[in-house]
Amino acid sequence: MIGVPRPPAADPLEAFTEDEVAACVGYAKPRQRWGLAGYGTDLAVLAALALAGPGRALVRSVAGLLGGPAPGRVALAAVTVLAVRAGVGLPFSVRAFRQDTRAGLATQRLGGFLRDWVKSRTVGLVLTVLPLVGLVLAARWRPPGWPWVAAAAAVLLVGALALLGPVLIEPLFNRFTPLEPGPLRARLLDLAATMRVPVGDVLVADASRRTTRVNAYVSGLGRTRRVVVYDTLLAAAVPGSPGGADEVALVIAHELAHVRHRDVVWGTVGAAALAAAAVLAGVVVLDLDQIQRLLGVTGLGDPLAAPGLLLLAALGGLLAAPVASAVSRWAEARADWVSLEVTRDPATAVAVERRLALENRADLRPNPLMLAMFASHPTTMARIAQARLWAQRHQG
Repeated sequence: MIGVPRPPAADPLEAFTEDEVAACVGYAKPRQRWGLAGYGTDLAVLAALALAGPGRALVRSVAGLLGGPAPGRVALAAVTVLAVRAGVGLPFSVRAFRQDTRAGLATQRLGGFLRDWVKSRTVGLVLTVLPLVGLVLAARWRPPGWPWVAAAAAVLLVGALALLGPVLIEPLFNRFTPLEPGPLRARLLDLAATMRVPVGDVLVADASRRTTRVNAYVSGLGRTRRVVVYDTLLAAAVPGSPGGADEVALVIAHELAHVRHRDVVWGTVGAAALAAAAVLAGVVVLDLDQIQRLLGVTGLGDPLAAPGLLLLAALGGLLAAPVASAVSRWAEARADWVSLEVTRDPATAVAVERRLALENRADLRPNPLMLAMFASHPTTMARIAQARLWAQRHQG
């Protein structure tokens, strides 16, 4: 991973006041501790359902409600695991929501939060149960070449989600409207043309009904690709807001840089490859006698294999997290640098990073291990250092 200048991060007091640092750290550290507690609890629940006698008995009893048909038993076993995980994880989610409410970051009531939570878990349930049922049934019936067919199906599923997710899933959580004609829309479209990035549309998400956080992102592939701007970010670009339009343009330049470097495409390819590898690994691992004894199943074709498969997937995700996070941080740093090359406005870049940190309550004193394991973006001070380095190189 070379070619992207990534200077060391300076002390946050070089860009923030002591009170600003204290406010961000005071919000971020407790949230991280509870997030880790929730993550550990989720792994413990999976382990209990896959490895412990009472957990297996619970899954077995619920899966047996439909009697003989294997598809129904597989589905019920998976639903049981997901339902228990969701129920145990709900208090952690509610606590995070309560913290956001106290900090002024949440704009919806508890009822609205719970509706979004239910929708999210329902989408996750469908996208987990159906592939699991297909995989277990394929292993049970073993059609010719079934492991490779299953791996190919995983690749197709990831590709379909990349194409259809923006159309079918994202509207479940936000309403999207085209950015209205005017100087800002014209500026953003000109920016896309300058960067030679074909964009289907620039949309505004009504994120303010849930949060005060600011953000923007690119989703979709090909003709479905669109740049999405939170209305909370767009609020800075109202007439009379000094530098607001410049901030929005710089953020969008960053998102367009992802498109120009095909980060979304490569991310989809990587996710598809990992999905296929996970399927093939599951076939091999669940064929081992010691793993079968450990999980209490007869193999991948066992209707009760779902808890073990989900546990193995979670552990695999944990092992892959440092590599995935490092790749993501590098891609984000590259997009930051490209946005500076395009806008040639490091002062606005620093202002954007300050705003993002203060409005999103970023951790301005991150733990190195947490950063290596889970951070998808460079730290605020690393991004500010990069902007200042660009200024030194190009503005004397």
